[in-house]
Amino acid sequence: MDDYCSILQSLSSGSEVNIHTKDKTYYNAIFKKFYPRTNTALFMTDQFYNYGGIPVLIHCRNITSMDLPYSMQDISDEDE
Repeated sequence: MDDYCSILQSLSSGSEVNIHTKDKTYYNAIFKKFYPRTNTALFMTDQFYNYGGIPVLIHCRNITSMDLPYSMQDISDEDE
């Protein structure tokens, strides 16, 4: 859980990520804000539809994996 909380704390608002939880995957979710007191993050999902998206609040402990923006991925082996 702490790893995902740390990642979310450093994620820039407006970043597009895929969030995988035990029950559901949120594709192309737009990160809005991280709330450190509750260890939750606010995302907008389904923003491509006419109604403009659905706000989703996800607790760090519910995240099983995340697909991060390319700029945040470890590219240290690029020089090899």
